[in-house]
This record gives sequence, structure tokens and C-alpha cells, in this order.
Amino acid sequence: MRDQLFFTVMFILISVHSFAQTVITGKLLTEDQKPIANVTVSYKKIGSPALLGFSKSDVEGIFKLTVKVIDVDSVQLDFNHLSYAKRSVHVVNATAHYAYILKAEVRKIQEVKLADVPVYNRKDTINYNVASFTGKQDRVIADIIKKLPGIEMRGGQILYQGEPIQQYRVNGLDMIGGRYGLINQNLPADAVLKVQILENHQPVKMLDKLVFSNRATLNLQLKKFTTTGTGKIGLGATPALWDANLTPMTFAKTFQILNSLQTNNIGDDVSQQLKPFYSGTGYFTARSSFSDGPTYLSIREVATPDFDQKKWLDNQIFLMSSNMIQKLKNGLEVKGNLSYFHDDRKLQGTTMTQYFTSDEVIQNQEMVDNSYGVDELNIGVLVEKNESNIYLRNSTNYRKHWNNSVGNILLNKNTTIYQDKRFSDEAFLNAFSLGRFIGKQLVNITSTVEWHSTPQRLSVSPGQFESLINAGKPYDHMGQIVLFKSFNFENGVSLSRKIKRWTISPSVNLNYNNSKLNSHIQVKEQNDVRVLDTGYFNDMNNAQLQLRMALEMRKEVRKFIYSFNLPFSQYYYNVRHQGEQRLKNEFRSSWNPSASVTYLLNSKNSIGTNLLSGRNFGGLDNFYSGYIINQYRSMQKYNARLLKDEDLSTGVNYQYKNTSKAIFANLAYNFRKSWRDYMFSTVLDSLGRSTTSITNRHGQRLSQGISGGLSKLFVSIKTVAKLNGNFSWSTSDYLLNEQLVKQHVNSQSFTFELINSSSSLVSGDYRVSMGRTHNRLADGLRNELLYNNHFFNLVFAPHDRHLISLSNSLYANNLKAQKSQYFMDATYRFRLSHWRTDLEFTASNILNNKNYLQQFSSDYELIQSYFELRARQFLISMKFKI
Repeated sequence: MRDQLFFTVMFILISVHSFAQTVITGKLLTEDQKPIANVTVSYKKIGSPALLGFSKSDVEGIFKLTVKVIDVDSVQLDFNHLSYAKRSVHVVNATAHYAYILKAEVRKIQEVKLADVPVYNRKDTINYNVASFTGKQDRVIADIIKKLPGIEMRGGQILYQGEPIQQYRVNGLDMIGGRYGLINQNLPADAVLKVQILENHQPVKMLDKLVFSNRATLNLQLKKFTTTGTGKIGLGATPALWDANLTPMTFAKTFQILNSLQTNNIGDDVSQQLKPFYSGTGYFTARSSFSDGPTYLSIREVATPDFDQKKWLDNQIFLMSSNMIQKLKNGLEVKGNLSYFHDDRKLQGTTMTQYFTSDEVIQNQEMVDNSYGVDELNIGVLVEKNESNIYLRNSTNYRKHWNNSVGNILLNKNTTIYQDKRFSDEAFLNAFSLGRFIGKQLVNITSTVEWHSTPQRLSVSPGQFESLINAGKPYDHMGQIVLFKSFNFENGVSLSRKIKRWTISPSVNLNYNNSKLNSHIQVKEQNDVRVLDTGYFNDMNNAQLQLRMALEMRKEVRKFIYSFNLPFSQYYYNVRHQGEQRLKNEFRSSWNPSASVTYLLNSKNSIGTNLLSGRNFGGLDNFYSGYIINQYRSMQKYNARLLKDEDLSTGVNYQYKNTSKAIFANLAYNFRKSWRDYMFSTVLDSLGRSTTSITNRHGQRLSQGISGGLSKLFVSIKTVAKLNGNFSWSTSDYLLNEQLVKQHVNSQSFTFELINSSSSLVSGDYRVSMGRTHNRLADGLRNELLYNNHFFNLVFAPHDRHLISLSNSLYANNLKAQKSQYFMDATYRFRLSHWRTDLEFTASNILNNKNYLQQFSSDYELIQSYFELRARQFLISMKFKI
């Protein structure tokens, strides 16, 4: 049924544009009867200023227009060329052929200085002049990018028209890959001339005329090749505070380098600057980003507030990073990166949890006091050659992440529980891709090798789950030890060729995955240590072989862009657990077709739709039948089989941009329905402790969402306005204490932002964020959460060397136990112009708010968490430009 629906919808999408169209053709001649090329021919309704479509005449003077209006009898044709006089004619709205003569006339173009225009476009590149958006308070390029119409920043990630950018370049070079936060937060804004958005950018040059891209690339055009950067030294109280940053960078024509040393304890998590937001460079590159080793164990935590991290994060972090790129004369690019950070953190708070079952409501209070030590090391080397006749890319990366966590819990005010977790994930990844033309055929070969070792250990005192582990008797200590290892080997060959308007790309991939899981539970009672036997240990070895064959087809015709992908996979599974062959050469197959259509109405408007359907198998990591204690209050075992998931999803999106008026808009609707032949079953005891398993019952999930954004620059008053909204609905099934329950979630969110810099004396920005989440839980219980947050920043610059900024934020919700919280921060800055240095005095959390309450829910839980905030603090710092 789903396959029939898929093909029916696609047939409609392909066929609908063929109807209700008039085709007008013609020939344009000089007075000497010679053809005129490159004449812009457009049409519109008579008496209307709105342009409805256009084309250009070819070398023979021939033009062709497809007219799609059906509510008028006649239309107006306009002919424009710099060497000929303008001409307009009225024609019948019917298919016909005409011939027209244009008179020679040289037309003078009025000079426009692009440097004075805040936003303009050339072909597929949108240019933002940085000077037009820079205020006296702005120092780094991130301060500018977040203001630009059409662009958003969410947690450091940059989005254009609601979609993440695919590359971040400086002067055309992508030195740092997806970890562009290092540049964004440290490159001085006054070193940048323009921020450019390359729309529909195909980063692989060989694919430029073969594969259409609807993704955007961001490029920073510097004023000159330079050595620059930022530095900061700051000290403060209370307690004793420090904040230091030294990040020099050099941008030459073929060489770029960035080094960074940063450390602070003011709540600034600078490790986020190392977060990768993309990897690879597009269509046929091998997977070049690490998968994460599985985390089976955790200590109990308190939920962190969903607002500015600097107001609550208690940390001591040290970070170092070195990155470079060298482009050689033969076009080869060599990149290298080395980064390491260590972060000590403390989290304190109280969690009130209500567990809703069909029989009762269980309540727990947990006072949490946790400490964390987090380390991560990354080393990478990349060699890439991206030319029109060859594409070569090989990346080699090593990563090690280790985390030591200690937690103390006071449960229900009378029971103390100690937790100690040790976790590490060591990984190696090599990804290779080669593309060459053999005749007119583009051949691409990819290969990826990845290895993981992920040992972890959890200790809990006193021991829990007495009825399961120790015959109902109390005992001193329980320990869970887990060792996970995996190896992946992925290889593929693809061919691409253009046949008339179609690009055909068949591909074959052979992927192998092997993983091993060993675990056991230790119990200590006084001086007696024993390892639990059957039912409490795992010795699993599984292997998966996938043969994937796919046919991808793309077509560009007139203003339509079609894309179809028809992948078919065969899987072979082998699982051995505790000496028993659970699966032997088990065979499964899946088909996951997808399609999309994009219609470019004109240079300002586009609309697209997509449809995906498929079946996937998984669950190999859940084949263990022995219990694993994943948290002091939670145990799980999955005496599972191969798990099947089926999905059907579709979406429609619309984009609008008018660079001359600096207006950008996007709107999208998404629908997804999924079916699975299994359900997770959770059983709660009287203390709220849970055991989880997998049952052979079918479950469903349905979700829908509408999202959109609108932004505009008002040039006359130097103000940017941004509006974003999101609406979503979902229903899902889950099993709790053997009762089938359906959860319903509705949520709406809305943000509005104004950024004004019309005055050199006073500038500021205001943002409001409002939302509602409604949950319907077990036994008809309901929960509604409302929030209404306001942010107002005001900057006074009474003199070129003096600046005062006030940051105000108000957080409000509908929780009776939580009053609206108002935060105020202030900064005074004195400019030492000769030294290009700022002296700053900053006061944070001036009103000394001490804690914050928030509420959220899961399938069967309603959680309120009280979180301790950072106390009032003062910092004196010196910031300088290198």
C-alpha cells in the first residue's frame, strides 16, 4: 500500500506541470533583419507591475516563453537589451509564434557603488557588506553574522533560509572544516569585507554540471591577506575567576593557519568551538566523520537550564587547537588539525520526579551533587584535490574521549547513594574518495575504515535492585563493567553520466560491520566480592554484511529540478552470544526509495517537495540477554531479534528572497509516520526503579510539523527584523507495566527579534521567545508548560573610546513554584586605540539569582528540576586584536 502511494504521488508531481501552459515563441531581429541574441524577454499581466516569467533569446534570436496564467485573455511581453530600445507588446494568451524588430539605442547605466549597498547579489552569490551591519560593540565576525537577514545562528551553527550551510570558507579555502566556531568566535570583524552566501553551490567541481545542489556555502572575503586574531586576559571574583584567550591566525593566498589557547572558569564552554557541524564536501565523498561509541552507563543527573550557559555552568576548562591548510601549485590541498581540551565541571540541583502508571503515581526526590572530568583529543590530516577533471580526498583521523564522573545523591531526604563512572571511547577513521572521468563517464570510488574501543564502568553504593541481584537482601556495592569494540569497512563504486537532460548515477556499496560486547556485574558485601553468573553477564559477537545497490536520477527541465533515488539493500547477519549461535547467515532486504521536485518560479521564489519511504533493520547491539545496570535506578536486557522499522515521510518547502529589498523568507511542512514490529517495555517498582526489555508488539509514531522564518533589513533606519515560528504534533506508543499507553505531544514556539544600529550613540536589540508544550500521559493525565522569555540589550557609546552595555533577560513560565526570573549584566569598555586594546569591566548576574526551576516530561515521567546558578561575579579583562 505504501509503495503504491509513493508511486501515485510521484506520478502526480511529475505530470502536474505539463497542464495549463501556453508556449509563446518568436524571433527578434535588427532593422537590417539580423538576429539579436541575449535579449531578456519577460511577460506579465497587462497593467500589472508583477513579473511572472522570463527567458533570453539565443544566437539565432529565438526565444521561448512558457506562460502559466490562465485567468487572462492577453499578456504583455517586454524586450530588454542594453544596445536596443525597450519594447512592449500585447499578445493573445495562446500558443503562437511571432517576429519583432528592435531599434538600436545605447542606454546609459547609472553608476551604483556596491560598497554602499548593504545586501546585493551577483548570479548565485549574495553579498553582505560587513561595514553596513557593524556596531561599536561588535568585535568578532560572529557578532555580524547573527545580525544578517536570511541567516540564523543556533548554538553556534549557521543556517541560511532555515537550512545548515554545507561549507564555511575564508577567501575560498575551507581550512577548518565543520569546526568553524573557532574562526567565527575569534576572527576580528574589521578584517572582513563581505560575508557571502553561495546559493546552490556544488563544492565538487567535477559535479558542477552533473549534479544540482540546493545547499549554500558561506565565504568570508577579507579586506586583504593578513595576520590577525584576538586575545584576552581577565581576572575576577567571586570565587577567584580567570578568562584567557590567545588565538592568532594567518590568511595568505594559498596558506592559512589558526592556533588557539583558551582557558576560563567563568562558565564559557569554549569546547563548543571545536564542535563539527559538517564533514566531507558533498555528493560522492566517503563518510569522514566519526560515529560515537555506545554509552551503556550513566550517573543520575539534574537537567540543566535551557538558557545562556554562562549563567549556570560551573567549569574549569583548558583548550588548545592548531589548524592549517596549504594549497600547492598542482591544486593539491593539505590540511592538518590537532586539538585537545580538558574540562572539570560541577552540577548541583534537585530533581522531583513523578512516574505515572495505570495503577499509581510514584514520586521521588533526588538531591544531586555531581563532578565531571572530561578530556578529548583529536588529530587529523586531510589531502584533497578538487579540480574539474579529478577529485581526490583522503582523511585520516584519531580521536580519544574519556570521562570520569562522580555523583552523590540524597534520595527522598533519607538515603545517600554514591556513583562513580569511568568511560572512554578511542577511535580511528580513514576515509578515501577518488573521482575521474573515463570518457564521458564519471567514476567514483570510496572506502572507509573505522575502529572503536569503548570500555566503561559504573560503581554504585549501596547496591540497588536487591530483589533481582541479592535475593531481596541489602548489600554494600554493585559494579557494572562493559567493554565494547567495533570495526567498520565500507566500500563503494558509483558511475555518473549525463544523457540529454538526465544525470544517471548507479552505485554499488559493500559494507561490513563487526562488534563485540562483553559485560558482567560485580556484587560486594562486606569483604566478599562475587561476579554474577547466568542472566547478568554478556559475551556477544555480531557481524553484518550489507550489499547496497542504488540508482539515482536527476533532471533539470525548464524551471523544474527532479531527483529520484532507488536504493536496494541486502543484509546478512551473524550473531553469537554466550557460545550460542543466535543468528547464522540470516537474510533480510530493504528498499528505501526517495524523490524530490524543486520548482524555480523566478529568481525570487522557489518551492519544493519530497517523499521518502523505506524499511530498515537493526537491533544487533540489543541482542544481549544478560542484564546491564545502566544507571543506579535502571536495568535493562534485550533478549531481542532483528528489529524492523518502516517509515513514510513527506514535506513541502517554500523559499523567497529579494536581495534588493533585503527580504528573506522560508516556510516548510513535514509529515512522518513510522511503524515498528517491536516495543520497549518498561516496568517500574515502588521506588520508581525501572527495568527495560523488548517485546514482540507492534508500535506506531506519527509526527507533523510546520516551521517558517521571515527577516528583513530596513535600510533607512538600520534595523533588522527576524521572525521564526514552529508548530509540531506527535503521537507515539509505549508499554509501561505491561499496559499499552499512547502519548500525545503538541508544541508551538515563536521568536521575534529586532536589531537596531541607526544611531552611533545608542544601539540595541530585543528578542522575545514564547512557547507552549502540551503532553497527554498515562491514564489521561495532562501537563502543559508555557514559557515567555524576553531579552533586551542596550549599548551606549557616548565617546569613541567609551562604551556601556546593559544586558537584560526575563524568564517566565507557568510553574507555580517558580517566579519569573530577571537577570541583568553590565559591561563598561574603554578603548586604547593606539594599542588596539579594550579594557573591560563586566558584572554578571547583578541581581544574584541563585537557582532556577524547570519542568519537562518523557513517556511516563513528569520532572521538575531545581538547578543552582552561578553567583554574582565581576571580571576585569583586557581584550586585544593581534
